[in-house]
Amino acid sequence: MSVKVQQFTSYITNPLNIHNFVVDIPGFDYSIIVKSTTFPSERLREVVLHFQGEEIRYPTIPETSHTWNVAIDEDDSGIIRASMEKLKSKFYNQKTGLLVPQAWDDAIITARDLAGNPVFSCIMHGFWIKGRSDVNVNNADPTQNWAWDYQFIYQWIEDKDVS
Repeated sequence: MSVKVQQFTSYITNPLNIHNFVVDIPGFDYSIIVKSTTFPSERLREVVLHFQGEEIRYPTIPETSHTWNVAIDEDDSGIIRASMEKLKSKFYNQKTGLLVPQAWDDAIITARDLAGNPVFSCIMHGFWIKGRSDVNVNNADPTQNWAWDYQFIYQWIEDKDVS
């Protein structure tokens, strides 16, 4: 084995899997059953200035997508939809159309190692539920389950090392 391979394997003995994560959404007690989501990221914007005919690039304020999508399977009693609609009703009353100013929450997504220990996390500050996507229903295949795709909005993110 070469020296480079030995050094690499000493740093990365076991790659972190993407299936072991926890989502904590305030007011939603079923966070462990999130089927899939994305881990939010931010990138620095840049500004280009010209000096003696050359482009000089400088970093500026960060930007994010400000949207976060979550896929969740529904259970037989409809408790997932009821919980999500309860979160949405904190800000919006569907019957009256009233928007209610409310303090925003913070949601956290945490990556875990194979032993279930937290490794790192991302806190989404200024978090609120935007709504859900349409669900395609079809009676041709009884093995398919009901799944929701919810979209949330956040204002900014904070990356944290858990260890």
